Amino acid sequence: MIVRKAKKEDANAIISLINELAKYENMSDQVDIDEAVFTSHLFEKQLANALVTVSDDDKIVGYAIYFYSFSTFLGRAGIYLEDLYIKPEFRGKKAGLAIIKELAEICEQEGYGRLEWECLDWNEPSIKFYENLGAKKQSGWIKFRMTKEDMIKLTVK
Repeated sequence: MIVRKAKKEDANAIISLINELAKYENMSDQVDIDEAVFTSHLFEKQLANALVTVSDDDKIVGYAIYFYSFSTFLGRAGIYLEDLYIKPEFRGKKAGLAIIKELAEICEQEGYGRLEWECLDWNEPSIKFYENLGAKKQSGWIKFRMTKEDMIKLTVK
């Protein structure tokens, strides 16, 4: 498996994998990707970064989308891993491990303080994978989110 930085021409393959991830997470109804906006934000505006895992026959079989975060307590940047998805038939073949290692190396090279992500509490295979890497579950925090509609309501008050 090869891990490389995603290129603009990988956008369709990544979007396809995002749809697979959404189906796996029972969230397909929440996917609303505009390919042009996705491509612009990821590859032109560089608001996030992507890595892809490529099989021996040069097919994209997994991806990770990440962006930079900042820890005020550490006084330094970190990486927040938004998505990590590997096609089921390539799981257990170190594709996910290769991506996590690449992100850890980026953190080490750049002097970042953390590599963080979230995982659904029912996703036992992923939880086990992350714990086997040495990742620690975090507790004491509640996740909040505002949708586009919520933000519109807030700004028109």
